[in-house]
Amino acid sequence: MKEIIALILLSLYTILEFAAYLPQIVKIIKTKHADDLSLTSWFIWITADLSYLSYVLLETPEIGVIFIASLDLAFLIIVFCLTSYYQKNKKRK
Repeated sequence: MKEIIALILLSLYTILEFAAYLPQIVKIIKTKHADDLSLTSWFIWITADLSYLSYVLLETPEIGVIFIASLDLAFLIIVFCLTSYYQKNKKRK
């Protein structure tokens, strides 16, 4: 029973985590505007998530957890790169 609850919670976390990134990514791409986002905050989140992924790789043999942590890091990097790109492009214009 504990394993089923843990799987449900992990699934819920995964769905909500990625659902939170998608609107931000879509908005940045559509508006080509990211001035309101803090690169420092996104960099801190990337560093924190990289630490978590490192922990997972060292301590957890479960491929599902490794996949989720990796995907989370990928979404953070996407938002960071889009933010950086559009903030730099605005300054050139």
